[in-house]
Amino acid sequence: MIVSEYVRGLKNNYVRIRELALPDERKYQYCIMKRGGITGLLPFEIRYIDSDAYMYYDITSRQNISTLYSKKPLDRNWVLSFFSSMKRIRNEAARFLLDPSNLIWNPGNVYQDLKSGGFGYLYVPYLDEDNGFSEMVDFIVGHVDYADEELVKCVYTVAEQYKTGGDAYIDEKIYSDVEELKDTLSGAKHKDMGAEIGESEKEETTPALDRSKDMRAIYSCSEAIGDGFTDFWERPTLLQPEEKRRDKASVTEGDAKSGGIISFFSRIRNKDRKLRKEYEFESEEEPAVAEEMVYSDAEKPDDEDSEGTVFVDLSADDGTRHLNAEDGSCLCSLNGESVVIGKKGEDADLVIDEKEISRMHARIFLKDSDYYVEDLNSTNGTFKNGVRLKPYEQKKLSKGDEIRLATKKLIFT
Repeated sequence: MIVSEYVRGLKNNYVRIRELALPDERKYQYCIMKRGGITGLLPFEIRYIDSDAYMYYDITSRQNISTLYSKKPLDRNWVLSFFSSMKRIRNEAARFLLDPSNLIWNPGNVYQDLKSGGFGYLYVPYLDEDNGFSEMVDFIVGHVDYADEELVKCVYTVAEQYKTGGDAYIDEKIYSDVEELKDTLSGAKHKDMGAEIGESEKEETTPALDRSKDMRAIYSCSEAIGDGFTDFWERPTLLQPEEKRRDKASVTEGDAKSGGIISFFSRIRNKDRKLRKEYEFESEEEPAVAEEMVYSDAEKPDDEDSEGTVFVDLSADDGTRHLNAEDGSCLCSLNGESVVIGKKGEDADLVIDEKEISRMHARIFLKDSDYYVEDLNSTNGTFKNGVRLKPYEQKKLSKGDEIRLATKKLIFT
């Protein structure tokens, strides 16, 4: 499985993949990818950092579809558009003598331009791992618009056929199965979109591009041409970096201190009762006075060790968290929901209509009883207490934290 990470540059955001061995950049696929200009593929470059090689892909102003469609269903138009794009990019790769099986399909690494709707794909030269298409099929099945019965039937047919036929099904029949949707579309707009797939077929260079056995011979030929200029090196494989470990939750110092206070006063109370019993006081015991200094859990002070009764406001925090503007006004109550912040209502839950804000700029969400802020590959950045987050980086929030989206400041309360 492809393991990628997100990094940011001065003006651009990138997803990068580390190579296990230093690549031979003179080999055919590397040369073609570095040259660029292939419609549908994300801009590609190789960088060397501390003797390691990384493949960088520019994802500026794009959103991966797993995030983009986490809260809204995939409708018929999207499914048609996606498979039409898929067919075009596979044929485009083959036209440049690149192996279409090296395209990456897992939803976290397929990107869509929020303005134009166009798709952008990663191509990994000499890929020797799973390209993630099974993950894409599962994602589409799980997020399809179940109100459209014909669409659901089509998607499940695609899923079953892929599980049975594998890559051979992608090479030959998957597009014709999806094309059946266009016959049930209503309205001129839907008909035009359905016809888009048909038009893309006419643009194919040759029908042989869909035949995997013919293409294998072409790929071998292209490699032979490249090998004529350089010595052959072993094909690199991708290093699977270790996953980041999360710190285990621990008891806070305040909790430990609070427990010590209860234990301390309990010992005083027991000792006092023992003394009164041994010396047999003549006067009647006054439990109310004797018990006055013992704190209940509701009455004990949280941040001080002083004795005495502490007033507790019963109208205390009810657990609801808010996003406030700088002037203190409440912009949004969270209530355990995931909130996407951006400047377009169709993509965002909290709309901030300012030109510096991206269409989908950041997300506030609940995880393990805590709220987190996540940058959604924004152009001008998301900052927590002045520190900029990497694309898709998640940071835990505490009351009073400042969240800055470009120049717009929000307070988490």
